[in-house]
Amino acid sequence: MSTDEIAERFMRDTAQHEMTVLHDDGLYRHLWFMAPRSSEYWFELVTWPGSLAMRGDVGDGYVFSRLTDMFQFFRADRDFGINPHYWAEKLGGGRHSVKEYSETLLRQLVVEQFVADARWDGVPPGTGKALRTWVLNEDLGDEHRARTIVEDFAHSGYEFSDVWEWDFCDYKPDFLWACHAIVWGIAQYDAMKQSPAVSAPEDSLRLPEPFSAAGGAA
Repeated sequence: MSTDEIAERFMRDTAQHEMTVLHDDGLYRHLWFMAPRSSEYWFELVTWPGSLAMRGDVGDGYVFSRLTDMFQFFRADRDFGINPHYWAEKLGGGRHSVKEYSETLLRQLVVEQFVADARWDGVPPGTGKALRTWVLNEDLGDEHRARTIVEDFAHSGYEFSDVWEWDFCDYKPDFLWACHAIVWGIAQYDAMKQSPAVSAPEDSLRLPEPFSAAGGAA
């Protein structure tokens, strides 16, 4: 699933979401986002000095650490969309913790490399057909098998070099969804802060329904 498709999915999933401020004291914030009549795709943002945690109904929880005010960290990229490559570096588990093998990416890299080689160095006649037959028409769902197929491909002296260095992993859709959720959630918070009709803190410190005793949505 492409980044654009994830963005469209996020907007559909959260079209009815509303924000509830559970806590708002300087760098200590707890924001809850959920549709009024459904607990699907709920999520929450929690900040404390130096960290931001996001968890919800999609994927795993994520904890980012970089600046004292992590809202400011994510605001820096807001005008340019999400920045998963940089943001993933700020996770405790690092970038690889939110990546997985992508057959789509493998196919894209193979085609891009072939096109570049054909353009700059030339390739033997019939290479494109051989590539489709022996690589692109194969089942590439398993990373080990797919990598072996690409490494073993050869036609009239043409082959791919240094395939072992190629990275066929892409960001997990749930992580990309979470990135959109963080940017969107902070934007809702900022809009509330700029509004003259901001609820008093005591009006906001109530748990949204449904909310289990274990700290999650029902």
